[in-house]
Amino acid sequence: MELDPHKEITDDQILKYQPLVKNIAYKFINSGEPLEDLEQLGYIGLINALNLYNRQRNVKFETYASWFISGEIRHYIRDKHQTIRIPHWITELNRKIDEFIVKYKEENKQIPSLKKIAQEFNLTEEGVKEVLKARDVVHIVSIDQERRNYDCDDYPILEKIKNNHYRSFKLPVEDLIAVEVAVNKLKIILRKVIEYIFVKDLTQTKAAKKLAISQRQVSRIKNEALKSLKKELEKDIS
Repeated sequence: MELDPHKEITDDQILKYQPLVKNIAYKFINSGEPLEDLEQLGYIGLINALNLYNRQRNVKFETYASWFISGEIRHYIRDKHQTIRIPHWITELNRKIDEFIVKYKEENKQIPSLKKIAQEFNLTEEGVKEVLKARDVVHIVSIDQERRNYDCDDYPILEKIKNNHYRSFKLPVEDLIAVEVAVNKLKIILRKVIEYIFVKDLTQTKAAKKLAISQRQVSRIKNEALKSLKKELEKDIS
């Protein structure tokens, strides 16, 4: 079974090794991750194996594919649980708050109050407090990489982070949070495509290369992801 790495993987090839993916994914059932997500990761590993396999290696394909499938799942679990992940926009907002504090101190010879920070960033004071919580969480993890259980009260409560008043042509922060929450509910493969195309601004061709699938498959997955997001967001509105 020697495959051209530029040839599109067929559904029949995926289905043939579906039992292998499911069997390996089930071994990680105690990781705390949904089995469906583990299987999606396994399929990414399988596709990589199908693309890279060369029978001249004198290794059975099933053995070769098992390395890729379990490796993809292990990397995801390790990366996800290695640290407490803070949403990127909260990290970026904290950076801007730091810049504002430095500038304010230089101009006024004092630290800005919570109220001043809230006014500057159009947030409620309660929202600013939640954003600042992220600093403590990151600090705890940085000094104790082995710590896995932490007080949930230390983590920012996203629902409390709200704009103080509406600004034209700017998406309210609570809407940004709703989108992020909805994205996190998507299957892993859908999340990856959304991240590559809409966050990292990659073309569908480049996203396909990273995921070791065809551009046509990326386009199909993107459309499925957008439909799922629309459905999830409409559910929150109703």
